Amino acid sequence: MFRLVRGTEHILDVLDVLHRDQVALRIHDGAFSAMDLTARHPRTGELLSTVKFMVQTLAAGELQRDLQRELTYDGLRAAEAKGNKGGRRPAVAADRTDIVRTVYGG
Repeated sequence: MFRLVRGTEHILDVLDVLHRDQVALRIHDGAFSAMDLTARHPRTGELLSTVKFMVQTLAAGELQRDLQRELTYDGLRAAEAKGNKGGRRPAVAADRTDIVRTVYGG
């Protein structure tokens, strides 16, 4: 489901298009398996509670992803402020690279 849509706003748009075109969407594997995601109440046309739950779950996932991204960037900025730079440390110290190149003919 997360590959079909990118956020809660997008899922609502997709569900509206599916409903308008009378297309049923069923997910066969995962948390929302065997659930008709386009199901609406016959009289009111509102999304059923299972679909509302799915949208709320996607919203919670989106919030979690945003918080994770924010915490990651905060950590990167804090490390940069302390003088640390990201990435893997060199296997050979910078002052010894000339010796290694000479020995191995590079």
